[in-house]
Amino acid sequence: MKLQEEAWLLCSLYGRYAWIDFMAIRLFIRALVQNSIQGSVEVGVVIGIQSCPVTNPYPCAPPEQQVGAILYNGHFDPVLHEQPGRPYQNFTVTIPTDDYFLGLGVATFQPSGIPFKSPVTLASGFAAHVAFSNLTTPRGIAFDSQQNLLVIERGFGVTAFTRVTTPSPGFERTIVVQNPDVTHGILVVGKLLYVSTAVSVLAYPYDPVTKTVGTSYVAVEGLPGDGELTTHTLLYESETGAFLIGTGPLDNIDPTARDPANGRSQIRRLVPLSASPIFPPAPLQWSTGQVIAFGIRNPGGFAFDVSHTSDPGSTRGLYVVENGASIDNVTGLTAQFVNDNPSDEMEFVQYSAHTQPSSYGFPDCVPLWNPVADPVGVPQYTGLSRGTQISLNLDPTFDDAWCRDPANNKPPALNFQAHSVPLDIKFYTAGSTLTAASFPKTLCGDAFVSFHGSFDRTPPTGYGVVRIPFPLVQASSANPYTFLIQATNLQTCPGTCIRPAGLAFGKDGRLYVSSDSSGEVGD
Repeated sequence: MKLQEEAWLLCSLYGRYAWIDFMAIRLFIRALVQNSIQGSVEVGVVIGIQSCPVTNPYPCAPPEQQVGAILYNGHFDPVLHEQPGRPYQNFTVTIPTDDYFLGLGVATFQPSGIPFKSPVTLASGFAAHVAFSNLTTPRGIAFDSQQNLLVIERGFGVTAFTRVTTPSPGFERTIVVQNPDVTHGILVVGKLLYVSTAVSVLAYPYDPVTKTVGTSYVAVEGLPGDGELTTHTLLYESETGAFLIGTGPLDNIDPTARDPANGRSQIRRLVPLSASPIFPPAPLQWSTGQVIAFGIRNPGGFAFDVSHTSDPGSTRGLYVVENGASIDNVTGLTAQFVNDNPSDEMEFVQYSAHTQPSSYGFPDCVPLWNPVADPVGVPQYTGLSRGTQISLNLDPTFDDAWCRDPANNKPPALNFQAHSVPLDIKFYTAGSTLTAASFPKTLCGDAFVSFHGSFDRTPPTGYGVVRIPFPLVQASSANPYTFLIQATNLQTCPGTCIRPAGLAFGKDGRLYVSSDSSGEVGD
């Protein structure tokens, strides 16, 4: 039966039958024992109702995967009756109010043990589990003070995931915010939840105990929202209260990004007033933010250097992962060459409150990943090494020599396989509640990067999470990172392969990962 055209009633009665009648907001369920020549032991019943937003690309999950909002969880004590001649037990439960169909504050449940939509391969000594499935494009993720995992479900809103032990081990999903405009960036700072949209950063008063929000206000406005990438990753300087915000390009190759005043393909730092006399405070203006780096095509993820100091006046180090431009239409390059070039990058940005920003090359310069990808069609680079900067010759002013001068173009700290599409980076620091399932302390200080995966490479690449040991090896190293988890059969990707987007470490020492196109969050 369908409820209000968006919510399906799920009766998971472990092989039993159910008669269902609706009476206003009361629900009558009769659970019957099947005819069988074998005896049975009746253990219990869980009855749930599941709301399926129309924005979700997946249908309602089957009840063996997600029970939904639990209406009854308890004993099953069927009694034999003449009609229908089998044991049964009646249950009367209350259907949630309209708030349920709005989704706000209602928890749905998914038990542990649900498999990934497509097989994954893990590094030795590691395990991975699906925490929740059938989500709406999960992207950026962050933990609150109660260790609820907050997830941007792009096109839907913000949801919270809480590890529970009843009715069995698994996770509860609670809808915190319904706003289809959220994109990727998410932060929890004190009692405020910050999320990015294409044109702004919104702030919601947030209670991590109840997982509820108050009325939102605009914290930052004026972000360029007309480009093809509006990820707008967020980071917070705890010692100064400043926000770091990234923006992407107008187009795949965007000449306007050469100008730091343009506001595209860069990271800006915005410092709020130390004590605003009103609440909510007036929005910060993107146009007045300090540019700390530009010429970074799409700064999908960034994290402070593990040696980051808390001195507000010091120079800070920031590692930024960047997915480079597709160069298929650049004159003089062949399809075979661009299939393995250019590198995706990890930049190291050093900045203070007074530094002049450096350029990191976009749109004119790119680093080589495979100089001999097409030695016949593109022979001019065969004698160069991985990571060497080359010009795309968009403007004769910005030639190879110009690109190789670090005064013009800061080279990457590390090169990634072309078309990997890195989207997030997190450093591991051992949590406060470690268990046997936690990452080992030997990995403290190492970086972990999500590879969203290629869309135009043969064979496909990425589709996993990699570990980067620190201190870093040379940027041009042949094996600078190893996969922690990756889609097993890359030939089937994208399909239902994992496509990691957001990363977050919990206090339990586990790494949590969102996978947007497969609609999964796991650890």
